[in-house]
Amino acid sequence: MGNERERDREGLRAWQIVLGVLGLLIVLIVLYLVIQRSSVERRLEALRAQGHPTSFAELAEQLRLPDGTENAADTYVKAFNAFLKPTDPANTPYIGQATLPARGAPLPEAMAQATAQYVADNQECLALLREAGTIEDCRYDWEYAKGLPYLPSMRHCAQLLASTIVLRGYEEDSAAVVASFRDELRLAQSLRHEPSLISHLVRVACTALSLRALERTLSVTSFTDEQLVEMSQMLTEVDATLDLTQVMITERCYMIEYTRNPSLQSGTTGTTVPRIPILGGIGLADILDYMADCIEASKLPAAQRPARFREIGKELEDLSLLHVVVKTLAPALGRVAELDLRCRVDLVLARTVLAIERYRLANGTLPEDLKALVPTYLDQVPIDFQDGQPLRYRRTDTGYRLYSVFEDGQDHGGKHRDEVNKGDPHDWPFIVTR
Repeated sequence: MGNERERDREGLRAWQIVLGVLGLLIVLIVLYLVIQRSSVERRLEALRAQGHPTSFAELAEQLRLPDGTENAADTYVKAFNAFLKPTDPANTPYIGQATLPARGAPLPEAMAQATAQYVADNQECLALLREAGTIEDCRYDWEYAKGLPYLPSMRHCAQLLASTIVLRGYEEDSAAVVASFRDELRLAQSLRHEPSLISHLVRVACTALSLRALERTLSVTSFTDEQLVEMSQMLTEVDATLDLTQVMITERCYMIEYTRNPSLQSGTTGTTVPRIPILGGIGLADILDYMADCIEASKLPAAQRPARFREIGKELEDLSLLHVVVKTLAPALGRVAELDLRCRVDLVLARTVLAIERYRLANGTLPEDLKALVPTYLDQVPIDFQDGQPLRYRRTDTGYRLYSVFEDGQDHGGKHRDEVNKGDPHDWPFIVTR
């Protein structure tokens, strides 16, 4: 009997020890959560003190236009609603399935007719796009928690304007080309105060589309010096307003909201992380750390950003499962940095080509090298962001190629991706054949 009582007492003491350990663990976890939450709140307060948004409400307030301000977005939305799809998509470039002919070659008759009909059907849309582009301020009205509903319509209108630029180019109507080129850049610029990650990527894509259309027209149309200068000034303005750092600051706001309100995630990211207090606390701290690294990376020289973003992504992959929130929610920003850099390279290429065309117009011949453009047309020989060397320029029998070495850093003679087998290395050229 005595032995049984002793065993009972030992069993009771064992349970008391287990309960005590569990209680201590609970106290430590609660204490950790309190300390961590306090630390995170201090960091969020510091961000707000710097004027950085930490919630959708704060972001909306920052972007809100003063009452009574004319808003270009109202007219752009009317243009989006007036857009009509092409009736012959098989012969319509950009938005349809048609592939444009080689640079300098005439448009096939079927493509010319289909594109002309597409542009004619969208005269109301084009007029509204032009009107919107004359209005200085633009803020789109959307709920950030539900995504950005106008972006698909914006892409359609950008494709329409690209088709218009090409069509007017083949008609040798240089004034109409310049006007449509301005309309397309201003459409892209309408997103400059909507610095979310997706809106920045759409802005970059629309800008690239306008430059591809300009490249086509330079092979079939001559411009005046005043027109070439005007287009160069437009591109300088675009370049000056690209701000990857502000995009990262806004993306941090999104990540904070998604972490604090997991129910918002499924409607925007397509992914939902369960609400688990300790993981949520760790996740928010991780998000702040991750986005702080990304913001600092965005301040590096453009050519150094992609590599640093990739390093940050690798560091994220190496975290344990305890950091599941940030591993699940954090976007892969290395590719974003690459696309942003590509846009900046594109802008430098286009401005340099416009300088080459000014030289050709004034001298009746192409320059032997880019040094001939300095100082009359350029302040200095442009540098390729990809490798820090001067942009490559090569005269050809039918024109010239100006190119960047692209992302692999190797010179492939200015070959376009369409001129090599899929997956083979190539450069990033701007080709004029005339």
